[in-house]
Order: sequence, then C-alpha cells, then structure tokens
Amino acid sequence: MLDKILKKIKNEKLIEDGDKIILGFSGGPDSVFLLEALNYAKKEIKFEIILAHINHLLRGNNSDTDEKFSVQCGEKFGIPTFVKRASIEEIAKEKNIGLEEAGRIIRYDFFKEVSEKTSSNKIAIAHNLDDQIENFLFRLIRGSSLEGLEGIPNRENIIRPINEIYKEEILRFLDKNEIKYRIDETNFENDFTRNSIRLDLIPWIEKRYNRNFKDKIYGLITEIKEANEILKVYLERYEEFIDNKWTLNIELIKSEKAYIQRKIINEYLKKYKLEASREKIGNIIKLLNSNGSKTLKLEKNFVLKKQYKNIWIEKEKRYNLEHISEPIIEKIPFKVNFNGYIIEAFESDKSFNKYEFLTNLKIGDTVEIRTRKDGDKIKPLGMKSYKKLKEIFINEKVPKDLRGEIPLVVKSNEIVWASGVKKSENFKSEKDKKGIKLIIRRQDEE
Repeated sequence: MLDKILKKIKNEKLIEDGDKIILGFSGGPDSVFLLEALNYAKKEIKFEIILAHINHLLRGNNSDTDEKFSVQCGEKFGIPTFVKRASIEEIAKEKNIGLEEAGRIIRYDFFKEVSEKTSSNKIAIAHNLDDQIENFLFRLIRGSSLEGLEGIPNRENIIRPINEIYKEEILRFLDKNEIKYRIDETNFENDFTRNSIRLDLIPWIEKRYNRNFKDKIYGLITEIKEANEILKVYLERYEEFIDNKWTLNIELIKSEKAYIQRKIINEYLKKYKLEASREKIGNIIKLLNSNGSKTLKLEKNFVLKKQYKNIWIEKEKRYNLEHISEPIIEKIPFKVNFNGYIIEAFESDKSFNKYEFLTNLKIGDTVEIRTRKDGDKIKPLGMKSYKKLKEIFINEKVPKDLRGEIPLVVKSNEIVWASGVKKSENFKSEKDKKGIKLIIRRQDEE
C-alpha cells in the first residue's frame, strides 16, 4: 500500500525534491498513517516534514493526551512539531458559526502561521477515500452543483496523498504493523451531519441495497471529474472591463445552453471562493433574465450586482451613507473624502476622461459637495438647455442604488459636475487655458 501511495505522489507530483511539507497531525489513524507514508516516500524523494497539531480543548484530558502523543510522534521521527491550543467552542460563539466551520478557520490559520515560521511550501491533509465519499453525499444532500460533487480536490499548496485509500485499509495496516494511534470518541457521535452520514446512512445503504456502495460512489466521483474537465468553461470569454472592474456580459452568458450558463456562474462564484449550490446558481440565472438593476446578497459580505447587460461581484459596502453624506463646503484647492470617494480640485490645463473635469472655476472659489435633491438639473456639456439629473442617471444607466451616493459639485446652487457622470456646459474651461481640474476616484483606490 505504501508503494501505491508513493506512485501516486510521484505521478501527480504532489511532493518534489526540496519541498517542506506541513502535516496536519491529529494523532488519529489517518494522520498517523499519512506520516508513515510520507516517511516511506522520503526513500526516493528529498523533502522535509513538519507536524502541526491543534488542541481544540473539546475533550478534556483526552485532548491533552492527543497533544502529548503528537509531540512524541515528532520526537520519534526527529520531526519538528508545532502545537496550538484554541477553543473551538469560543471561536464558534464569537463568530456565530458552527463548530465544523470554526475548526476549519482555526486549522488553516495555524497552517499559515507555521508555514511562515518554517518557510514551508505545502500542506498535507490526511483525507481518505471514505472522507471523499462522505463529502460527496454531504454536498449531494445540500444541493451542490455538479462541480461540487468532485470529492475533495488538491488545491494550490494543499495535497491529499491518501485520498484514494479506504479507512478500513488504513486501520488494517496500522494494526497489522502494531503502530499506535489515538481515537477521537466524538467521531462515533452522530450529532454532526457528516458523522451521521458515516455512521448511519452509508452502513444502512450497504446493508439494504449494495455492499459495494462506496466503490460505486467513488466510480461516479471519478466520472464527474472527467466530465467537468471536458465541459470546462473559461470566464475570460464572458468578461468585460467596465468602470474599473471586471464584469460578466449577460448577453454572452444567455447565448449558451442552460447547463453551460450554470457552469459559468459556478466558475464565477469559485473565483471569489463562494459556495456554489444549485439553488444559488438558479437564483442568479433568474436574476440574469430579470429587468432593471438588481442586487443579490451572498455570503462573506459579498453581493452580486446586475446592471443592464452586466453582472459583477463586489464586497458589500459597510459605511452608513446617511451618516457621511452631509453636504460639505470647500474652498479650492482641496482634497476631501465623501461617500467613499476622494474628490480633488487643483489648477491644471488638461483633462483625460469622464472621471476628470477641467472647469472655469478659480483658486479661492467656494463650492458645495452634496448628493442629489429632488428637482436637480444640469446643463450637460455641449447642450443649450437644462436636463433633470434623474433623467441623466437613467440615460447613463447609473444603477438605482448608486444614484443617491454620487457626489455633486455645486457652485452658487448650480451643479458644476455630477461626478463621473455628467459635466456642465456652463463650467467648462476655456480652450487652451488653465482651469481648475476636478477629479474623483473611489477611496479604496487611494
């Protein structure tokens, strides 16, 4: 079995000469077996191993004994061992999340910390084939997309060398070779969904329907991976760079068949490391086919926005517009923050784009910066008559949720510039003469 794992490591280039591998080590049978496999692989590959153990303080003396056992394993093989004590229950309560999610956050934060201290470049996780199958069923029950049913993949610097070995094979190997390991008794409690799948659902299906059920699921996982690779979509085919951000073109997406549309949305969500459930993808497809501007809240403080022919994902704004959008009076020159934007006014002789306006204002002039009011009008550049600001926002396809926060530069109760949207004919600079240039940009671009 160790030769089989070594072959997988070499074929998939999971570990190469010169690598420094952090092994997530619980002291349980999977991580102990992975340690044995990695030590065996060192016969043919020159790399270093570092153990990282987390004491979640969940099981009293048993947790402390796991920690002691892990340190002893490191000493036995002459391997550096890092230990972190962190209450999973406190983190879950503090962040208002489940224990499983809290454990994942603690685990990967610790891996990052150890990686920085040791200059390690890879992390080895002891997921086995049973974990793959349980993850498949867990995601299937929750309504995952087809991409989410690929099992647990290797990602970036995270490797899973034993993910094609059944737990039963691991235990048989350890017991036959009299290799000690620790048992986490909470694995036999079915309070967690994954535990219940392992302890209740799979044994029931094996007994009642097919004793080779796990083999069948693994075969299906393999086929799904192959199908997803063949049907892979490339986001750049549907992307457009508009207003300093990458968006997806709705018309290009809608020109594809329904299944490919869902794959495009799935890939876009993955780009932001967001969950891609079948229900969420379905809601986004409905949004693509709706009229007007829309906003859909996602997890992790992200929102998906639709504006006419494009959609994009961005971080949800946290500032309170009612609190920060009070009008302000400024004397030229100035540089101010307003509604999450930075606005500047200074002397210049050139203007390059819609986010700049070279005006006939002068040093020392006083202007007001505010948001729109009912009845606001502006005489657009090149026109002889005034137009309502509301009509301009509609014609310029400014999303409804942005119209109330766009800064307006006003002099003597007349709008000089609806920043980044429309310039005033009355305030344009004289040709070939210096004037006051107004500039606007988002605060996060500073």
